[in-house]
Amino acid sequence: MILREYQSRTVSDLFAWWTKHQESSDIPLLSLPTAAGKSVICAEIVRQLFDQWPDYQPRTVVLVPSKELAEQNAEKLINLLPKNIHVGFVSASLGKKVYHADVIVATIGSIAKSAHLLGNIKCVIIDECHLVNSKDAGMFRGFLNDLGRYCEFRTVGMTATAFRGNQVWLTDGEAPLFTGIASNVTMRELLDAGFIAPLVPPTTAMVTRIDAGSVGMSNGDYKVNELSDVVEQYLRAVALESVKLASDRQKWIAFTPSVSNAITLANFLHKQGIESAVVCGETPKDERERLIAQFRRGELRCLVTVLALSTGFDVPDVDCIVWCRPTKSPVLYVQGMGRGVRISPGKIDCLVLDFTDTVERLGPVDTIKGRAKAKGGKQEAPFVVCDACGARNHATALVCAECGAVIRELETEKKDAKASTAALLSTHVVAPEIEWHEVSRVAYKIHQKEGKPSSLRVDYYGGILRIASEWVCFDHTGYARQKAESWWLSRTHIDVPKNTEIAFAWANDALSVPTQVAVRKNGKYMEIVSHSFQPLDKAA
Repeated sequence: MILREYQSRTVSDLFAWWTKHQESSDIPLLSLPTAAGKSVICAEIVRQLFDQWPDYQPRTVVLVPSKELAEQNAEKLINLLPKNIHVGFVSASLGKKVYHADVIVATIGSIAKSAHLLGNIKCVIIDECHLVNSKDAGMFRGFLNDLGRYCEFRTVGMTATAFRGNQVWLTDGEAPLFTGIASNVTMRELLDAGFIAPLVPPTTAMVTRIDAGSVGMSNGDYKVNELSDVVEQYLRAVALESVKLASDRQKWIAFTPSVSNAITLANFLHKQGIESAVVCGETPKDERERLIAQFRRGELRCLVTVLALSTGFDVPDVDCIVWCRPTKSPVLYVQGMGRGVRISPGKIDCLVLDFTDTVERLGPVDTIKGRAKAKGGKQEAPFVVCDACGARNHATALVCAECGAVIRELETEKKDAKASTAALLSTHVVAPEIEWHEVSRVAYKIHQKEGKPSSLRVDYYGGILRIASEWVCFDHTGYARQKAESWWLSRTHIDVPKNTEIAFAWANDALSVPTQVAVRKNGKYMEIVSHSFQPLDKAA
């Protein structure tokens, strides 16, 4: 498989960390933003384990919190791993329990009490590891403790939020499972490289503002019952203003504090002509799957949820987030906003309508990171956590051994929890201007680059001038192949060709030619972001 640079770096960082920290009780985590491709990284970790130690039989368990994540991870593993590595499920929701596969993708609820059935396991990968209990309790911790009675294994966690709801690093606290951060990929890095879409505010000032000042606090965030009562009063105004500000957006996700709020908002949106549905934790499995499938197909324009879609929900073309859940939790904030950053053909950015003070309170989403736990009272842990990177250090350390930050000064530094502006990103991202061009003809050729699979180069012309080009990767695997299949099927009903050579042979006779293409500047080149097959007088 062809990995992005940061994905290869992450895997290398993990193996280097394991080499440096030899004890199985030393457990790192990988900090990876939403849309970084955790399932691809997971597959590469497993591939390298089996590639480097084929006689060692490094059987691996991938722990996930939900059926949806189990299916996503298993699909990537099956597609990316050699065929001789058997991938199996342990998931009651999927009706499958295969305990002796080489790689076991398991929902934690289904495998928590089954460690004794697994045999010799050498690696455990925990997806969404911020859900692991900060104390030595809960299903994840119980499973790892049980498995340790039968075999010795290495463990790693993966998450987009390497901190808890109070923003304290997952490596800090009373009895943290994780002892260090092996690799950290930032949201800013992916933004700058174009691997995720920017989050943008509306171009006109918002009027509706949910005031949660009267709501009490519990465990560091607003009391849900009180918050729900307050938010309910604003939902009609939220719906009306959302329709006005997001009229050109195709797929919305709305977050509310409670199910009753979600139902109310969905009803108000429906009255305004926005086909909406509620998906929450209580939604029956079959109904949930049906509604999400309708949303993917565009039959529903908005899904309204509480927390059910904050993790493990992969619909890349979501281009609007309606945020009407006041919160002080950076985990809820980052995970919720993450639903809008995936890239998709034709998608430029994701509009965020924050009807609360969340963005203003917590600051740009790409600057959110963990912090060391405030010191005071009895210090139980025989270590000190670096405020800058989350690494554990000796209790007397003055400088972090991992990143070089000065620990003592950072411990006493006072922080202002509020941002000075309500910017969604630390540096305002101005989306490149899009221009539509009429297409007079299209030319196809096979593009071959040494050491790489061939691709179909497609050149679009307006008169005698070439407007722009794109490369369609039929010979690739994974996401690139999926994009090629979607590209082909949008132009013809003929089955997708197996490779670039066949695609080239069929292209001129089989493929419809778009009447217009939309392009934007990307560095020195013009990039195609959308196509129109409508008559020219109707093209958008």
